[in-house]
Amino acid sequence: MSSEFKDHQIPKNLVNIITFNVTDTKSVDGGIVPWVNIGRANEEILNLVDADEIVIPEHDISISIDYPMQNPETFQLYSSIGFSRKLLLIEIREKFLELSSRNDESFDSNALDLVALDVYKTEAGKIEITLDIDA
Repeated sequence: MSSEFKDHQIPKNLVNIITFNVTDTKSVDGGIVPWVNIGRANEEILNLVDADEIVIPEHDISISIDYPMQNPETFQLYSSIGFSRKLLLIEIREKFLELSSRNDESFDSNALDLVALDVYKTEAGKIEITLDIDA
């Protein structure tokens, strides 16, 4: 049994749910939208509430993308200062753009809304994140 396989079999504990709230500049009252559209994330980052707040203090994390992927992907990120909402959103958007350009995947990132990130910590202390996406 490979160590990579064993890492994914270790039970995980949900330690945080990171939400994304965006000020709606198109509405009269400037209400809050409780998600970020992945395709328009560059524009929505400008109105992201608490964008620079460090929401994950750990330096090394893995992010799993399963929906809407035909072939689920997991990628690693490293940051010497931890991760803010803004940094996480930028990295996730970039990964979606990369994946959508591959021949084996077909989805429209403009049709995907990132509602939240579920943050898990394995018994080995590793941080693993899954995406809560609405289409």
